[in-house]
Amino acid sequence: MFGKADKTPGQREKNRVTIISLCAAVLLTSAKLVVGLLTGSLGLLAEAAHSALDTVASVVTFFSVRVAGRPADEDHPYGHARVENLSAVVQGILLIGTAAWISYEAIHRIFFVSVEVEPTVWAFAVMGASILIDLWRSRMLARAARRYDSRALEADALNFRADMISSSVVIAGLALVAISQRLGDAPFLQRADAVAALLVGFFIFYKSGGLAARSVNVLLDRAPVGLQERISHSAESVPGVVGMPRVRLRESGDRKFADIVISVPRTASAAEGHEISERVERAVRDVDASTESVVHVEPVLTEMETRAEAIRAAALQFGFRTHHERVRRFGNSFEASLHFEVDASLTLGEAHDLARDLGGALRKEQPYLVRVNTHIEVAEPDEGEWREPDTGHGELEEEIKASVSGADAGARCHEVRLYRSELGLDAILHCDFPGKTNIGEVHARTERIERGLHASFPDLGQIVIHAEPRQVL
Repeated sequence: MFGKADKTPGQREKNRVTIISLCAAVLLTSAKLVVGLLTGSLGLLAEAAHSALDTVASVVTFFSVRVAGRPADEDHPYGHARVENLSAVVQGILLIGTAAWISYEAIHRIFFVSVEVEPTVWAFAVMGASILIDLWRSRMLARAARRYDSRALEADALNFRADMISSSVVIAGLALVAISQRLGDAPFLQRADAVAALLVGFFIFYKSGGLAARSVNVLLDRAPVGLQERISHSAESVPGVVGMPRVRLRESGDRKFADIVISVPRTASAAEGHEISERVERAVRDVDASTESVVHVEPVLTEMETRAEAIRAAALQFGFRTHHERVRRFGNSFEASLHFEVDASLTLGEAHDLARDLGGALRKEQPYLVRVNTHIEVAEPDEGEWREPDTGHGELEEEIKASVSGADAGARCHEVRLYRSELGLDAILHCDFPGKTNIGEVHARTERIERGLHASFPDLGQIVIHAEPRQVL
């Protein structure tokens, strides 16, 4: 009936403590009602009514805890935990009704009618036992509420701690009535029981109003006090986050959900943005382990962005891919050059129109640019397939190695692999250079080797040179 959640250890413990609390509430209600009727004590009858409402509240808590333990489903993607908050509202409304009746009857006895109260030893015994039982079950419920962050159990625990206070007030009222009967000349003390009942009513008003208000705030998606500020501060301290436009929080029983928008440099790659968002999620869990977060990443312009990075980022925003961006100053103005990738199926006229559109968009975004020079090239295909070439290319591999040595005396090509592709034969070369050579120099030398190979072997398609540091013996 209630799903798999009933079988978990946590759910079984929550069910157990609510059943124990329910049994205790029934016992106390019966005892207070019997003794209250026998003694005529309004304080005891008020406590009996209060305990009767506690019994109803315990029943509501029992079922709400079981329903709230159900896992999320298609109709309730955030789970069923808000049933606990709803049950707390119901408890609050019931308690407010009880407090209204108690307060009305107490005022009636204080100002309009006189009722004889018999403070027997049974009355004191019942109220003393009530305090001890409430102390025991409030501690039991509070431990379970803290362990499982249950609002319904927390409400019950607070309710029973309040019962201890109200029971103490009733005992004080009965004690004053007993004193007045011994003195015989203190009629105002005869109304102490009604005054105690009125104080109990006011206390119930205060307690139930706060309980209902907190639960209504949760149902209305009011953010938990202080948590939003702590999450914002923790997330903003994550490396890579340059801003946090929005943090939205909502509660559902013992769980919280955060919708977070962070700003990252627009030059960051998608993988970098994802990694930053995961670090933010971990930071949120460090602040509050019960909060589940969804992080949306927005790229923004930052002061640390170079002019070349700004051109690449702006081009991406317009849907164009570029590389080798450079910006040079000419007097008081700047001129940009870049490589612009287009689809191989376009004509030169179509590609030139796209390049012109890109240049105009970049000048509009970067007003300091007076000119944008684009080198149009064919974009690499997203996917390709290599096949081992036919046998008999050993001689060609040796010729390629010799050509590398002729183009760069310091480079040694120790492995050549050839693959057949749509462009013909693609070559993968493994060449070693002195390990202390500057990487910029190595890059320039590999480009020079690549140009020499294309000139010597025009049938080669793609050439990839993998540079390795030379082992010194």
